[in-house]
Amino acid sequence: MAADSNAELMTAYLDDALEADESENFEAWLESSPEARAEVESLARMLSVVRDLPELEAPPDFYEKVSKKIRRSKFGEPGSALSLFTLPFQVVSVIVIMVIAATYLMLEIDRDSERLERDPSAAEAEDL
Repeated sequence: MAADSNAELMTAYLDDALEADESENFEAWLESSPEARAEVESLARMLSVVRDLPELEAPPDFYEKVSKKIRRSKFGEPGSALSLFTLPFQVVSVIVIMVIAATYLMLEIDRDSERLERDPSAAEAEDL
């Protein structure tokens, strides 16, 4: 099995999205592969931590405020040639912000996972 298809299978298995025969084959593979079983258990712990993260909502006017600030930026008024030149930089800025946010979330997940691994009683409390 390829690494990408393994990850997809593991995720589908944990989401109960596999057909019965696929699930049986996957469970047989887990029985024969301690590494795969450990990876599925690790993925299950990570998904548990992610599910327990609090939901956050952006303020209702968040998009409007951000787009207004971008349009009023020092690079030019909306519709000007200069503003068309800056559009790629604005897109890159949004992508950078998203990458930073994703990295932060991944670090938080890792930190929570490490906390659960160091404190077995916290893991038991999670199971209750």
